[in-house]
Amino acid sequence: MPNDIKILKYYLWDQYFLKYHINKRIHLPEHNQAETSIDEFLKSQSNLNKQDLSSTTFTIFDLETTGFFPNMGDEIISIGAIKVKNFQILFDEAFYTIIKPVNKVPKTVQELTGLEPEVLDKAHSFPIGMKKFIDYCKGSILVAHPATFDIDFLSTTINKWQLPHFNPDFLDSHLLANDIYSGERNYLDDLITKFQITERDRHHALNDAVMTAEVFIRLLKHYQKKNVTNVKELQQEFSNYRD
Repeated sequence: MPNDIKILKYYLWDQYFLKYHINKRIHLPEHNQAETSIDEFLKSQSNLNKQDLSSTTFTIFDLETTGFFPNMGDEIISIGAIKVKNFQILFDEAFYTIIKPVNKVPKTVQELTGLEPEVLDKAHSFPIGMKKFIDYCKGSILVAHPATFDIDFLSTTINKWQLPHFNPDFLDSHLLANDIYSGERNYLDDLITKFQITERDRHHALNDAVMTAEVFIRLLKHYQKKNVTNVKELQQEFSNYRD
């Protein structure tokens, strides 16, 4: 759908449809439970960015969405995540959930992600899916590639659902790669090739999270060799990209 038509459709119909369905759910227990989980997660991040890089738990995550613009009604339809600690991927603790969107999912997105209506219709609502994800992330630093997209999309969606303000500690592996390999293309596909990482099917949130984790470990080891000791020092190098 052309962007101008999408914007018009959002202002004439989608925003009201979305608000109607959100307002129906904000008084349900699942919404209150998601609120509590977000508050607990943000508290659990206290001082994590001062821990040694090797002892810090990182949650590398990826979103599959119906588009690029959460402020124009695009929604999250799946979240995949994997943890990294001591420069190792904790495969036994992988996380994946599918989220039922309010609006219809474009056919192109269905084909790209493999998430068809019959699968999405059986999925959890956003508050339930969000609670599951946030509970999984407790006590960790978030990482995404690029986090400037995923964190913003997540925060905007959380705000739209009238949940607590979401401003977590995170790292952007794309920015880290741009710092190390200045002037090169550092999209996920490029880094997968550079590091000769086994490629999994793309546009599946868990697969993309696992491949990002493989990339992230290599980037993290680079900074460790430069005597960067904790997340706070990394964040300070990229403070211009944070709120």
